[in-house]
Amino acid sequence: MPTFVHPLWGYAIDYPEGWAHRDEGEVVAFAARPEALDPEYEGEGMGYLLIRPELNPFLRPIEPLWTEYITKIAIMRGAKKLGASPLKVGNLQGYEAELLLPAKLNRRLWVGLLAAGGVILHLMVTHRKDDRALFQEPASKMVKSLRFVERVEGVKLSPRGLPLPADYQPASPTEVVEGVDDPAQWEAFTGKAPIAALQVFYLREAPLHGWKIAEYYPYPNPYTPAPMARLRLEKDDQTAAVGLIPREEGRQTDVAVKYA
Repeated sequence: MPTFVHPLWGYAIDYPEGWAHRDEGEVVAFAARPEALDPEYEGEGMGYLLIRPELNPFLRPIEPLWTEYITKIAIMRGAKKLGASPLKVGNLQGYEAELLLPAKLNRRLWVGLLAAGGVILHLMVTHRKDDRALFQEPASKMVKSLRFVERVEGVKLSPRGLPLPADYQPASPTEVVEGVDDPAQWEAFTGKAPIAALQVFYLREAPLHGWKIAEYYPYPNPYTPAPMARLRLEKDDQTAAVGLIPREEGRQTDVAVKYA
């Protein structure tokens, strides 16, 4: 089976040969045919599996997060909750539930939530009831294959050895952050990535490239008004103060680094 690995969040999932997948912001969708990735598609083979990750840096208990998720989905879809069961996949733990949709829709709706450390995966499977034989077994195998990888491919390094996502490009530090007094002590980069995903990227990749995480201040953070995530990284005799600055309503995050 082919494997999809998210380059920032670092989760991996195996999917059936011939299935299609597509990124939609923070959501990745998998379907038996490409046209079924369109939420408005009602033709043959309609149905998909969705994965939406969420950062949980303060390690909130997953029970209220699960209640929030399943209640939100039930309200949005006009569904009734039929009860929940514990769900365990490898070292990921959470809950799953079947939701009863209005009979006129002729659709099945399953939702799940899995947590590992500070990352939560929201899951959803929906398809026609009479396509259950087509979707249930492959979707179940996909969910059971979920795991987090130790490292991802395509990570490049800045001139000073800081890991960067594959599509991030150098930028002028003075254009990214205010108050740069000595540009020679700075690096800056821009790219399209939500700030939550970029935090997960650095928490995973910095240690893999020899950086010790001495401090980490998440974003958003109820304990500090700073409009960014901050990390202090140490490697040999070098210290890097990293700021992850959200732009464009979270669709872009700039990286500003001051070295000492």
